[in-house]
Amino acid sequence: RWQELTRVPGNATTALLALAPYVNYQFRVLAVNAVGRSRPSKPSPRYSTPPAAPDKNPENIRVEASEPNEMVMKWEPLKPVEKNGPGLEYKVSWRQRGVETDWNEETVKKHSLTLRNTPTFVPYEIKVQAVNSLGSGPEPNVTIGYSGEDVPDAAPSGVSVDIVNSTLVKVFWFGIPRDRVRGHLKGYKVSWWKTKSMLDGKRHHPEKHFLTFVGDRNYGMIPGLEPFSEFRLTVLAYNSKGDGPESSPVVFETPEGVPEQPRFLRILNFDKDSVTLSWGLPKKANGHLTGYILQYQIINETHEIGPLNDVSVTNRSTLSWRLSGLSSTTKYKFYVKACTVKGCGKPVTEEGLTMAQGSKGIGKISEAVKPTQKFHPIEALEPGTEYTVRLVTKNWVDNNSIFEDVIETRGRAYAGIYDGISTQGWFIGLMCAIALLTLLLLTICFVRRNKGGKYSVKEKEDLHPDPEAQSIKDEIFGEYR
Repeated sequence: RWQELTRVPGNATTALLALAPYVNYQFRVLAVNAVGRSRPSKPSPRYSTPPAAPDKNPENIRVEASEPNEMVMKWEPLKPVEKNGPGLEYKVSWRQRGVETDWNEETVKKHSLTLRNTPTFVPYEIKVQAVNSLGSGPEPNVTIGYSGEDVPDAAPSGVSVDIVNSTLVKVFWFGIPRDRVRGHLKGYKVSWWKTKSMLDGKRHHPEKHFLTFVGDRNYGMIPGLEPFSEFRLTVLAYNSKGDGPESSPVVFETPEGVPEQPRFLRILNFDKDSVTLSWGLPKKANGHLTGYILQYQIINETHEIGPLNDVSVTNRSTLSWRLSGLSSTTKYKFYVKACTVKGCGKPVTEEGLTMAQGSKGIGKISEAVKPTQKFHPIEALEPGTEYTVRLVTKNWVDNNSIFEDVIETRGRAYAGIYDGISTQGWFIGLMCAIALLTLLLLTICFVRRNKGGKYSVKEKEDLHPDPEAQSIKDEIFGEYR
């Protein structure tokens, strides 16, 4: 590929060119004006420039090491046009930084050099100089590189935990000395695991969690802990090679927190002015329960709701409550939340409807039914009792129902008729006789069927006689006529 070396005025017939040593050249000339370029002249014969010592050194000197106690020095080799003469080699010089010692030297033809049995992660001063048969290049610059890394051999010290709240702690530690990192420090890792619950003292199988804190730092925040629990925690340093040893475990306890919501809330029964509620224990108490807060409000209007009323249940063993003084034929929303000394958790909710004024008895609400169901059993009803059955939508907000009917269950005397018959002696005898007669008839039918089957072949011959067999039969018996 032709390259433009220089431009001279139009009346010039010579040019002074800066050429590289130890290179073959051909030349050609073009004329140029405002319109464009002319066709080039024919190429000149080949000319070879004389060799010379290198006039530059390799660039991009770096150190790579994949193993401890090893150092691999690499650089970008000179281009062919930069060699300047035959016998190109590279003189590599190195010595440990900060140590008064002579330079170590080695000349190589390739563009890398591996040193073994070096101290782990120690800084070195490195120089690479180009050399050929005519001499050496200029004095090279010094580059700093490190020998191979290894994992840290020391653990952080002075680990402590500051409790922020029931689910968050702040961890502090003293970083490891620089010479114990044995590599480029990447950061620290904090590991923790739950050992037991402070509520019941039950031991837990260690399930480790960890967070990574990048850089040279001495603290970190650990969120998402379980309240009222005992934990153990360790800290380690890590570099590009891997993790160092862990610190000694530090034991800490999280304080009580607010409970999770109760497992369920159900309406056991309701009357025209009262309702009985039942709820479950919270999924996680997160501390010693002090009781429950029961709240309720009217929600008959979707755009307007009634004030929120509170009832404090101070007995933590209580899991049901009867609310009285409610309005009849009114829909309410009920809330129940568990509490500890730290406060109350999220509530579990349920909705229900009080009975109409003048209704007798206590009403109950069944579980929700699917729209595709065609029937739903109602159990535990009293015999001979009148009931009003209503079918309403789950988000019922007025006094209208999809279906309503009054039914009366059968009395005990009616049911006793059937109970009495089943215990009478004559009735039992009649049933046994009918069973015996049925068995006898089945036996007779079975015997007759088996007896008839013996003559099935003979009957078949009579129904479908063979013409040849019939003629033979006639001949055999003809002489006896």
